[in-house]
Amino acid sequence: MKKILVSALVAGLIAAPAMAASMTLSFAADGGETQEWTLHDDGTATSGDVSVPYTWDETGGVLCATTAEGELCATIADTSDTPAIGDSSTYTTNTGQAGTVTITAMTE
Repeated sequence: MKKILVSALVAGLIAAPAMAASMTLSFAADGGETQEWTLHDDGTATSGDVSVPYTWDETGGVLCATTAEGELCATIADTSDTPAIGDSSTYTTNTGQAGTVTITAMTE
């Protein structure tokens, strides 16, 4: 569950500055696991039936969410004010995870 929630946090980092109605992201962790999350303009990220709220610190490029396991935060190396399909960036989390996240779809 922690890996899923961390991925949701990371998702918001690329999308938060210029959010569409929804944005789907593919997360490829350095360990080989890949997940997809959809970000919604109401401040939630969903994957299957899992939904988590998130906050975005635009200045620091940090996205955080509070979960049953505690606060999970992720930092994106490169963010964009105008995200587009195909954009990708590396991420690291406060739990030691890292990988690459890529925007695969957007709706308005």
